[in-house]
Amino acid sequence: MLELPLQPTCRLSGEPLADATLLFELPSCPLPGVYPPTAEEALPLRTPLRVVQARGSGLVQLAHRLDPAVYARYAFAGGAAPGYRGYLEKFAVRVAERFSHGAAILEVGCGDGTLLRHLRDAGFADVFGIDPGLPAAAEPGLPLARGFFPQDLPAERRGRRHDLLVLRHVLEHIEAPVTFLRELVQRLTPAGELWIEVPDLASTVARGLWSNFYQLHCNYYEAATLDALAATAGLRRCEAEVVEIFGGSLLHRYASGETSASPAPHRWPQVAAEVEGFRAAVLALAAAMPAGTVGYGAAERTAMTFGLCPELAGRIRRLHDGNPHLAGRFLAGTDIPIAAKEALSASPPPGVLIFAVSHWREIVRDLRARLPGETVIGIVGDGFPRARLAELN
Repeated sequence: MLELPLQPTCRLSGEPLADATLLFELPSCPLPGVYPPTAEEALPLRTPLRVVQARGSGLVQLAHRLDPAVYARYAFAGGAAPGYRGYLEKFAVRVAERFSHGAAILEVGCGDGTLLRHLRDAGFADVFGIDPGLPAAAEPGLPLARGFFPQDLPAERRGRRHDLLVLRHVLEHIEAPVTFLRELVQRLTPAGELWIEVPDLASTVARGLWSNFYQLHCNYYEAATLDALAATAGLRRCEAEVVEIFGGSLLHRYASGETSASPAPHRWPQVAAEVEGFRAAVLALAAAMPAGTVGYGAAERTAMTFGLCPELAGRIRRLHDGNPHLAGRFLAGTDIPIAAKEALSASPPPGVLIFAVSHWREIVRDLRARLPGETVIGIVGDGFPRARLAELN
């Protein structure tokens, strides 16, 4: 197991975390987002997971620090899921409604460049992205760089100012978010905007999506703490909403200026009991599935679910995923191999446990073209339904 250093101070306020409120803790959890080629390399990739809430700022965060070098092996690919691609296409349309085609746009954390592609299709010519992950290296022809912001920006981009900065599902990964945002603001034009999208902690708690907590997400924002963070960089919120992606995400638009006072952040004393309830429900669902059941989805939520429920490793011996980067690799922290979704047709299992709960309806539609109608399907979350494939809506 990998040992992680403790995070001594709150990532938002700088207050000591020694007396932070403990929400829940796992002694050993698979490291998500990393997919070694052999079981021998995969098995040791486990770390502790301790989730706390700072008493002053209210920011929910991890009590450990993760070496950012892990992102050189990170394999998230936004273009792998049709529903996610559709969401990003609509996101590009929203950008086009607010900005002229001559706007300079920088996306930090662009992944495989799916949003950049949609922005170009929408008529934007001056777009660029940067991301340290593996998919960024596999997209020739797109205007993006593989590396970390800001130090790995190409020389011609380092001094540029942009009309729009897009930061989608990045801030939850950043160990020093105050410094990071201040660096971003330096790349904005005076009238420019920063669009931030992060998982919404309030939605996570309300929906019981406890597999949203994992080592790559060191920060867990609600509207109040996200606005408080933006204020440290001299940003005011122009617009806010919760969008239906990844179980509910905050989408906030910011511009330069003083922000109004934010409400106090929530406190979450019930989390430990609800996490235990989630664990019990997952194990009950898995026990009701037929022998030989496989899993669908090998992303972060799957790794976290195996961390919450280590007993699953004895029941699920193969995973399938629509991300082509993952086929032939192993889920970190386990000896469980990952196969392409197309392999389901060649060897139909009696049951499929879907871990990718945010996309389960989309996955079920795809499975209907690959598996018999009597295949038993279980959903890890969203009420934990279990039914024959032909009966699921």
